[in-house]
Amino acid sequence: MTSDYQTLLADKLRSRIVGRVLVDAPSLRPFMRDQSIYHIEPLVAVLPKHLDDVLQLVRFAAEEGLPLTARGGGSGTAGSALGEGIVMALPHNDFWGRVSDFVASGRQARVQCAAGVLHNDLQRFLKQYGYFLPADVSSADISRIGGNIATKASGPHALKYGSIDRFLEQVVFVTDRGELVDTVAAASIPLRLTRQLADLQSRIRSDAEAVQILRRRQGLKIASGYNLFAFLHDWSPGQLIAQLLAGSVGSLGLITGATLRGEIFERQRAAVLGYFSSMVEAGRAVCALRNLHVAAVEIISRETVAVLQQHADLPADMAMNAHLVLVELSGPGRMEQVERVQQALQVGGFRMSAPLQVARDEAEIEQLWALRKRILWLIRHPEPHLRALSVVNDVGVPPEHLAEFIHDVQQVFARHQLVALIYGHAGSGNLHLRPLFDVTLPDLPGRIRRIADAVYEVVFRYGGTTSAEHGMGRLRAPYLQREWGTALYGYMRELKNIFDPRGMFNPGVVFNDRPITEHMRDDFTGG
Repeated sequence: MTSDYQTLLADKLRSRIVGRVLVDAPSLRPFMRDQSIYHIEPLVAVLPKHLDDVLQLVRFAAEEGLPLTARGGGSGTAGSALGEGIVMALPHNDFWGRVSDFVASGRQARVQCAAGVLHNDLQRFLKQYGYFLPADVSSADISRIGGNIATKASGPHALKYGSIDRFLEQVVFVTDRGELVDTVAAASIPLRLTRQLADLQSRIRSDAEAVQILRRRQGLKIASGYNLFAFLHDWSPGQLIAQLLAGSVGSLGLITGATLRGEIFERQRAAVLGYFSSMVEAGRAVCALRNLHVAAVEIISRETVAVLQQHADLPADMAMNAHLVLVELSGPGRMEQVERVQQALQVGGFRMSAPLQVARDEAEIEQLWALRKRILWLIRHPEPHLRALSVVNDVGVPPEHLAEFIHDVQQVFARHQLVALIYGHAGSGNLHLRPLFDVTLPDLPGRIRRIADAVYEVVFRYGGTTSAEHGMGRLRAPYLQREWGTALYGYMRELKNIFDPRGMFNPGVVFNDRPITEHMRDDFTGG
């Protein structure tokens, strides 16, 4: 039921913006959930028609003292796109879906786009010119570029190319005061941001212990907290701000557009599938293969394959009773790389349960990747009473510790009597852990908290991260200080205060000491 206060807010907003303002319960329902375990009802949802609507919306939220949460395609798994105040979602229209100013030069291209562009639409645009954005996320059908930047997205090819921040050249965003900032236009950057960021950078660089931690973790695929690594570089204020917004999950400002760099799309590819009877042995093999300059190394557990077989027609190469390692090789020398992969596995004496399979045909390779990217959607509800809930689904560890981590985390699941589906971008040390929770048993929230505590204890033991590519959210915020330590956590709090001193943007998704099961959906039933 819509309250009088909600009706009043909606009326005020409609007098100031052109876009849609939604306030009745049926219209708000799509904005109460994403792909996470949470359910949060906003006061109002706004679909701004154009940029001026966003500027007006931010000023309105500041005047009313209301929190403002930006939402992309709703593909987030950590609850970072849900809020109790105003939720802003970019509609599908010509303004928010525009791609422009494409410039190609040799092996790279630059493309400017609005934040609402669908990931797959941008990839189709680039590929018609022979380029692609290497941060190729599994949720590409529904995720938006603004959301990809806000979560510091990456995908399987991060091993070769890195996360999306590596390809980010410009960001256009709105500050907490309703100012429009273009990071390549120095005059648009408020002086207060420039001065305060320079001061913070100076203090971080003077903190030898903080710098040591940042340098030690710099090679880790990581999307937790704020991108403090940016302070280690001698960048212009605009470059620094663009990098700080990457992974900020809408808590520092609202991204409205960006310029990204694309890479040449390698049409010459091959794929190798390896089969292992032990998940730990598969992890050991990954560590050997990732150093061969391959494009991607994925791991898929036997348990995950078994669930996939229930919901999809798997090619014979994948429908094996084994743990799978999928390796992609690209470029003119791909077949020589295939030989090196074979030699590395032979010389390393890895115990394999079946001979390697090599895919050379482009259609066959695309089929493998299409199935890999569907895992997230196919495993969620494998049995009437089982749910593969998003709880510890984006951990990362230094790749050299991958096998040991797999061993230890499997022991955690065994102690808790849980079957866990494990898959992910293993070459980067990034695993998606999906324990299957029996939702008919009592105290589901308690079981979720206990498994999160136990898994993250192992993650931190190996110097890992709670989020390697999916960004922050209510699911991970309570563990942030333990992951980064008191000093760096404090610098992150200062950074938030520089950009958003009133705490208006997306509160609770970066800094939050509440239980991770607060606001949990109540519909996880066996039906």
